[in-house]
Amino acid sequence: MIHWEKKVLDYVPPSDGKFSKILVPTVDTVRFSFLLGLCIDIKRPCMFVGDSGTSKSIIIQNYLNEMSPESYMKLTVNFSSRTSGGDISNIIEDNIDKRTGRIFGPKMPGKKLLCFVDDIHMPKIDTYGT
Repeated sequence: MIHWEKKVLDYVPPSDGKFSKILVPTVDTVRFSFLLGLCIDIKRPCMFVGDSGTSKSIIIQNYLNEMSPESYMKLTVNFSSRTSGGDISNIIEDNIDKRTGRIFGPKMPGKKLLCFVDDIHMPKIDTYGT
């Protein structure tokens, strides 16, 4: 067994300098990336829960960006206060094909589809439309 602290790599700034791509490796980012990888390996869904600003989305996006494009097709769905059930259904249906019977799969044969739903907690619209 190895302590999580020993798995934390040195920080390397993103080559394009975009603020949205900055992920400073910490014990938590390494731990959550590891757990996400386990869930993907055993083909089980997972949900990251935490306060705003705790890098949940960045950790997941970073992990998905490092995955092999030859094996996986990635779909990111961003919820907002205007997202409806029909919107989600259309987004997913646009990215899958019917194989046989009740079997569906990604449009690209031989790949697996990973669907990342971001900000699922969005509240309903209030009386002022916000």
